[in-house]
Amino acid sequence: LGDVYKRQSQNSFLAALYMRLSKDDGDKVESDSIRNQRSLLRDFVKQHSDITLVKEYVDDGFSGTNFERPDFQRMLEDARNHKINCIIVKDLSRLGRNYIETGRYLEKIFPVLGIRFIAVNDHYDSADTTNDSDQIIVPFKNLVNDAYCRDISIKIRSQLDIKRKKGQFIGNYAGYGYFKDPKDKNHLVIDEYAAEIVRMIFNMKIDGYSAKNIAARLNEMGVLIPAEYKRACGFNYSSGFMAGKKPKWDVSSVLRILKNELYTGTMVQGKTRKINYKVNVRQKIEPENWIRVEGTHEPIVSKEIFECVQKLMELDTRTSPEEESIYEFSGLLRCGDCGQNLVRRTTTKKGKKYFYYHCSTYKRKEGCSSHNISDIKLRKAVLEAIRSQVALIVKADEIIAQIENLPQQQFGVKILDTQMKTLHKEIQKYEELKANLYQDMVDKIISREEYRELKQNFSKKIENAKVSMKGLEEKKKRMLSNEMRTQQWVTEFKQYRNIKSLDRKTVVMLIDRIVVYSTDRIEIHFNYEDEITEFVKYAFANGDLLRKVGEL
Repeated sequence: LGDVYKRQSQNSFLAALYMRLSKDDGDKVESDSIRNQRSLLRDFVKQHSDITLVKEYVDDGFSGTNFERPDFQRMLEDARNHKINCIIVKDLSRLGRNYIETGRYLEKIFPVLGIRFIAVNDHYDSADTTNDSDQIIVPFKNLVNDAYCRDISIKIRSQLDIKRKKGQFIGNYAGYGYFKDPKDKNHLVIDEYAAEIVRMIFNMKIDGYSAKNIAARLNEMGVLIPAEYKRACGFNYSSGFMAGKKPKWDVSSVLRILKNELYTGTMVQGKTRKINYKVNVRQKIEPENWIRVEGTHEPIVSKEIFECVQKLMELDTRTSPEEESIYEFSGLLRCGDCGQNLVRRTTTKKGKKYFYYHCSTYKRKEGCSSHNISDIKLRKAVLEAIRSQVALIVKADEIIAQIENLPQQQFGVKILDTQMKTLHKEIQKYEELKANLYQDMVDKIISREEYRELKQNFSKKIENAKVSMKGLEEKKKRMLSNEMRTQQWVTEFKQYRNIKSLDRKTVVMLIDRIVVYSTDRIEIHFNYEDEITEFVKYAFANGDLLRKVGEL
């Protein structure tokens, strides 16, 4: 520091230079850099013989809205210990941009501590009691600084929301299973190693493993938790979820992955928001107000698997103490009368175990009947139902494939085109009749009452024809596209066309619930019931079309 540090004279003030630079309140111009602040303040000290420079304090990268800054707090502690009695800053905004807090320090805290405060560029010196204008100007400048910070905060928040709505990633670290794209920091690319762990977690959940058992298996395999993995990859990452010197996978860390929609290729952001620019506290945002953008990055798991897992986590399922995974039908069986779950029981006959299910309400002796059904009979019924449903979907898929593979000139679209031409002529006819009505009324061919009645009638016929035309256009559009056959659930069902036995994954991927009325009456409700109904109806309704095509 050279001759800046001088030996204290009898009436000299022990001064501290305080410098602050923020990355998020707009203090990025060269004039506010730490280097320039230091140069300005040292020159000021050189010109004042009554001031002795004792120490410098720097908070680089800290907002002026918050006074919990490391060096600022150290400076206050030194003031309390009488190591300094003068604080010098470039301007009032370097001290802070919070109007209320800045005023509190200037008017209460510093005077109590016996601190002389100087803001060089604002020409403010608390030791100058002759300048009455400071009583008005200084609070006004603090208010301007506060307003400036508020304006910057609003602009930054607005810019971030625009990025979120575009599906651009704005976090510091990519979620487990992804990296930031080296070519575009707002885009995510798959980290194959971590992605494989994520897939394993989802598959284990579908196979019937609890989150506790999944965590235990990961720990046995020596898989690093997400935070430790990021540090192992060279990231300076910290997380509030860490615990202990050797953190391990636990139920909460597994559930965070299973509930994270990021793995479907959907960017979900805006889950929390700062209360305001002065308070560094975040409040949770309701899920319906989160910003979701689909297809922003490559998915690690399909939406069908993700949705299946979300459904499984809502089911009331428990793992038997003797088993690692739950039973195939766990959480899916319902009583046909009271709607409660069916529970699994074991009975032994001649040394052989048999399993059966009955109503949980009946078991608690709260009414209803047993609705007893054996595991063997239930398995047989479910397996047959799956085979029938899959065969129906495969057949429908084949019909649609034949329609789509025909050349358009030979396609049944010709029939639709003929129907659409007829409707078009009908619309033209009624529009002409409607246009001539007024002249007929003027020529007294029809009365005013007949004019109104016929006009209303023609308008209704035109509207009905247009509705029919729109329906035919939609039908033609779907015929000429592969929209029906490319839906993921169609592929999901088709892969079970040669199914021979049941397992947990098959059951939960295909079935929504199984309702048991009696041992001879079972209702099996499949996933995507509405879509399947539409798919099959569409296929078989157009099956006759194939036969008609050859007649054209």
